[in-house]
Amino acid sequence: LESSVHSFRLTVQKIKTMIDRTILTVEEHQMTAVDLDSLVDESDLEWDDQNTDLFVGKKSRIALSDMDTLSWLEELRSDSNCLRQLLEFVDEIAPEDDLKLQTLLATVAEKIEHPINENNKKVLIFTAFSDTAAYLYEHVSAFVKEHYGLNTALITGSIDGRSTCPKLKGDMNTVLSCFSPISKQRELLVGYKHAADIDVLIATDCISEGQNLQDCDYLINYDIHWNP
Repeated sequence: LESSVHSFRLTVQKIKTMIDRTILTVEEHQMTAVDLDSLVDESDLEWDDQNTDLFVGKKSRIALSDMDTLSWLEELRSDSNCLRQLLEFVDEIAPEDDLKLQTLLATVAEKIEHPINENNKKVLIFTAFSDTAAYLYEHVSAFVKEHYGLNTALITGSIDGRSTCPKLKGDMNTVLSCFSPISKQRELLVGYKHAADIDVLIATDCISEGQNLQDCDYLINYDIHWNP
């Protein structure tokens, strides 16, 4: 939730799905034992979700006949109902109602219009969650393009990079070289000496090591709530 309401919504949906799947498995009683791996699929969650304490003992096998399944089902149904109600509230929050997102857009606009260093409009927006990164790219790129005619790029490590530059390759080196052309020596890239500049980069920690991005003079950590 401290990252973005969008990521929070997706994670709640995934957890509710797993709980509902568990409820069906227990209700059907088609097995005398259930492997928790079949109930909690790691592929359903982002890596960052998997690193939390949300799920414990996934490698254990549990004999349903040894459990108080009536009480367990009652608790599972209660959890599912709570998550359903929570989703109903969260689903009402549209991007225009997302004060954190709107504050980010205003902050980016202020930086572009009043650069710290002369004519430097570059902004790096960091988040640990790829869901948040995709959400920000969707809205920040449209805002920056419409109001300032500038290009935005997205790099998360889990998918090829994306940008608003027509026909620009999506590999990390090309995208970063267009974001920081001086420090990344873009002129050495064949065919990209005169490529379009990228002024706003949204990325996860896949670019946190071994990258020279010092053409940029402005960094925003979006995950920390109202981070200065």
